[in-house]
Amino acid sequence: MPEQEKEPSFSIPEAVITVGGQGVLYKSGTFAWVGKGTGPVIDQDEPPILFHDLLPFSVKPFSEMNITFPEKAGIDNISIYRSQGQGDLEMGNLPFETFFDNTYTFNNVAGQSTVIIQASSGDQVYHYAFPLIIEEVVAYQAQLAEEPGYLAVLELYKPEALQENWALEQVNNKYVHKAHSLKVNNLEEARRQFPDLKIDSLPYYAIFNHERLLYEAYNRDDFFKILKIAAP
Repeated sequence: MPEQEKEPSFSIPEAVITVGGQGVLYKSGTFAWVGKGTGPVIDQDEPPILFHDLLPFSVKPFSEMNITFPEKAGIDNISIYRSQGQGDLEMGNLPFETFFDNTYTFNNVAGQSTVIIQASSGDQVYHYAFPLIIEEVVAYQAQLAEEPGYLAVLELYKPEALQENWALEQVNNKYVHKAHSLKVNNLEEARRQFPDLKIDSLPYYAIFNHERLLYEAYNRDDFFKILKIAAP
């Protein structure tokens, strides 16, 4: 195929992507899925280049991403998808989330994911991909609420108490959007699992916002009392 005919398929607008004010290296190109287990690839018209040869970009929880394009690119829509593992990258049509003002704020869920940005200009669709790590700031970070304005609760209970699920039942609460009820054999095991929490006895209840531990309790009645106090 003559070079001038191939050129349009590689005319990808050069984006400037920053997270937390730092520039991000990414792969861009056409986006497709190839057979079993290899995941998405970039630039299908050339030998496939897997984007996961890039080193992951490490950021703090709730870091803000900004993306800008040359004005002449005429970008009219930008959306994003974050993978939670290789499996969902292989599933096909990804549920992209539209974001506005070229700005997106990541949550506080620690770990590595793949960020895929989809930008369109009329019928033209472009993709930009890079691996991202959200840093673990505290050992109990997985227990935190994932958005400002919400709460998360944790319940630790002994095997003989059976699973009362007082924490899980609060997910329907207006402000609680995440809860964990965990069985632990003894106090030492609880402290090993959550070294950043000061656990004095069992059962143990904790209430978190998106940044830190707010309140602790050691019985059901106190748990419900402080849950009302903690509500935004």
